[in-house]
Amino acid sequence: MTATLSGALAALSNDLASAVERISPSVVYVDGSPRHDASGFAWDAHTIVTVDHALDRDDEIEIYLDGDSRVGATLVGRDPSTDLALLRVDATLAPAPRSSLEALKVGHIVLAVGRDEDARPGASLGVVSALDGPWRTWRGGEVDRFLRPDLTMYSGFSGGPLIDAAGDVLGLNTWGLSRRTALTIPLSTVERVVTQLLAGGRIRRGYLGVAMQEVRLSQTLRAAHKLEQDGAVIVVDVAADGPAERAGLLMGDVILSIGTKAVEDSDDLQYALGPASVGTVQALRILRGGALHDVGITVGERSRDDE
Repeated sequence: MTATLSGALAALSNDLASAVERISPSVVYVDGSPRHDASGFAWDAHTIVTVDHALDRDDEIEIYLDGDSRVGATLVGRDPSTDLALLRVDATLAPAPRSSLEALKVGHIVLAVGRDEDARPGASLGVVSALDGPWRTWRGGEVDRFLRPDLTMYSGFSGGPLIDAAGDVLGLNTWGLSRRTALTIPLSTVERVVTQLLAGGRIRRGYLGVAMQEVRLSQTLRAAHKLEQDGAVIVVDVAADGPAERAGLLMGDVILSIGTKAVEDSDDLQYALGPASVGTVQALRILRGGALHDVGITVGERSRDDE
């Protein structure tokens, strides 16, 4: 190895260590569940953002800070659909420096940072393996950009930050949105959800009270009813005393549209059930026994028990 290459590697190593040192004072350990280790990071001087799935309780949450001091935290709000939660502490924190995804590319070096139950910081090095556009979580949450890092996400790193080589936060890491791999919630989504949680403690989500599966519409049905869409969703379960049951929906009903929007898969229905839909009456067009029906349904509000 040449002296020049050795010097370049040593400089990179030192830069990465400096990046971790820069973010570490902002990273905390969150004790909110006997089953899940989690980290979090300081959003401002008294607020911590972390993952919702690691909070089994709304109170008696303890935070382990840099330097091994411990403080209690109160829950400001949570959004299970994006797996984000906001905590408040009386202690004064060092807000995490923030970056932007605008210049981020596949292949860029990134680090996941967390803190363990002994209050020691840890880091994992990798690269950005995938970047894509907006997507919706299996719980209906809207995420501004798909970001997947290729690195080892150790136990307790969920809720901690993904940082760039300068130590600036790119997003929040979580195991709660995919059963196969850890993902990163981009900073723009975290900012939007935090703003809404600070304003009201929760994010309203529409709720119909149905379980669905996607189905393909036969050519015969499409021709008979002059349908342009290829697919729809079939109701496979109806929650007791939910909006769908009260509206008269039945198992086996095929939902074709809500309002003026065609429903070809479950994502289409979720997109129509945003915060503004709660409490409104929506027209569902369904197929029941091969015949078309229009059903008016009052959209409910999804609670944590409905997740």
